[in-house]
Amino acid sequence: MNTSDAIPPGDPWAGAELPRHTVRDAAGAPVLVHSPSTRDGRPWADLAWRIPQVDATHCADVLLPALRGWALSTDDEALALALIARGARVVRHAHSYSRDLRADPASWSTPEAPGGCQLSAVERSAEALASPLLAAYPPGHPDHSGWTPEEARHEVARILAGEVLGPLLPCSGLALEGDTVIGACLVTLREGSPPHGGPWVIEVYRNPAPRYAGVGAALLRRALWLSTRAELPALSLVVSDGNPARRVYEHLGFQHVGSSRTLELPT
Repeated sequence: MNTSDAIPPGDPWAGAELPRHTVRDAAGAPVLVHSPSTRDGRPWADLAWRIPQVDATHCADVLLPALRGWALSTDDEALALALIARGARVVRHAHSYSRDLRADPASWSTPEAPGGCQLSAVERSAEALASPLLAAYPPGHPDHSGWTPEEARHEVARILAGEVLGPLLPCSGLALEGDTVIGACLVTLREGSPPHGGPWVIEVYRNPAPRYAGVGAALLRRALWLSTRAELPALSLVVSDGNPARRVYEHLGFQHVGSSRTLELPT
């Protein structure tokens, strides 16, 4: 097995302005193309595409030693099932959404938060943003991480520092009740072009108390409005399967552009 940057023809992500690596089997034949990145501190083969003439089981057999311990994301059902049968663990089944702001710009006025909350720029510490993040995803939620408060603070700090999927954009925002952060919409500039790169909602969440219903939608409306004013091409995101927020994104004009599974390959 080896990896190289010689991209076989037919790669659906070839025009996405992303780095693409080819994985080859022992005979030198290409079996998979992916965009290398990191996820939760481990190497990540994102947007993985199996060469059409390659059998899924053969591809899986090549990947397990080649990408041992990696994360891998793919919309290829057969490859995902072959990897799962060989011990890979599903960590997320997600759906990609994007709103094309050139064809469908946000035309509303400055959004307001419900319940007397205030919307603002991101001008708080990672610790202040971590508390509502943990509250938003309790055990049983599709996006529950199992993070400790310190782990959540560290992850938010990395996002704010531009260390996760690119630099933070000014269309990011917070929802405040007094001086307390009750919600956040964090938008980064992900490598590549829309809908799978470019301006990217890496996190949008709120305190789950019923009185804060609508805060997440207000933060997204603000992000779409500011992105339109800044002449950004699009705003994109992914949502976990089973997350009811998916209906909010669709109501705000985000269009479904694909689905995928993220797997942890065995070590």
